[in-house]
Amino acid sequence: MPASEKRSKAIDPRTVPPSAAVRERARRYLAATGMSVGEFAQSIGYSRPAVIKFLADTYRQLSGTDVFIRHAAVAYLDRNPVEASNELRVSAGRLFQTGNYRTIARYFLRAVEHGDVALLHGPPGTQKTFALSHLIAERNVQKRGDALYVYASVNMLPSALLRRIGLAAGAVLSGASNDHRLESLVRALRARRAAVVVDEAQHLDVPCLEVLRELHDRSGCGLVLAGSHNLYENFLRGRQHLEQWLSRIDHRDPLPGLGEDEVATIAARELGNGQPARLTDRQVKQLVAMCRVEDIFGRDARNKPAVRQYLSVRRLVKSIAKLKQQREAVA
Repeated sequence: MPASEKRSKAIDPRTVPPSAAVRERARRYLAATGMSVGEFAQSIGYSRPAVIKFLADTYRQLSGTDVFIRHAAVAYLDRNPVEASNELRVSAGRLFQTGNYRTIARYFLRAVEHGDVALLHGPPGTQKTFALSHLIAERNVQKRGDALYVYASVNMLPSALLRRIGLAAGAVLSGASNDHRLESLVRALRARRAAVVVDEAQHLDVPCLEVLRELHDRSGCGLVLAGSHNLYENFLRGRQHLEQWLSRIDHRDPLPGLGEDEVATIAARELGNGQPARLTDRQVKQLVAMCRVEDIFGRDARNKPAVRQYLSVRRLVKSIAKLKQQREAVA
């Protein structure tokens, strides 16, 4: 009997959370921290095989009750908190059914349902993050859990990328090396049949991209990489190292921003009182001017650098809110 169980005979089983809840919390903790199962076992005073059996819900093979290991795990987790959640938080606001959104939704569904690989790149304000967040949240509400959101930070290492995907998947990434973590994640994605959505993917370097390629090849998971202009250019600049990657891209579309007709339609609906408002040509032109942004990283038809302008959804939302405030002030 582990020493922790000998010391815990006096605990009240009714005060310890249920087994399933503790297992899930421990899995998320390991994924968030990168801690190995062995390290966690040592921290709570149990053997590695015992913790493995507990996480696999087979602890009854060792003992008639798991209340003591549950108590030890909860005590450690309470003493060493870390934010470990795979729940996607979606920003408040209306999702506009624009051409950009339809492109994003089409490629997202191909990745989730068919395992495709898609690149979505464009300037800020083209709905990438907002649309993908809503699409994933919708599937989470439906209890599908087949799309995982991961944010790529600047200078992210492969180990950090694996931990974030593991956290989103609720997977236990065993082992201290990236190879072992990758093996664990491949098994988890195969079992879950989930696509991985990576936001701000222009931050990923070649080693991180190769980790994603291996995950895709070995698990069959779909991939959606969303980011700025630099996203596709990174692939072109690194083509000598990413030849295998380029051959796997099924969909690649730049997101151009709103059309003027979309600005008019959205503004009329948002400014109307239950019915679409009647906007004059002058008002539409004013709104178009308010949400026009210069894209200093734009490219022309020959893929040469060229400053261009586009209509930003983010600017449109702010402009509509400003007009509503002006109306309320007058009223």
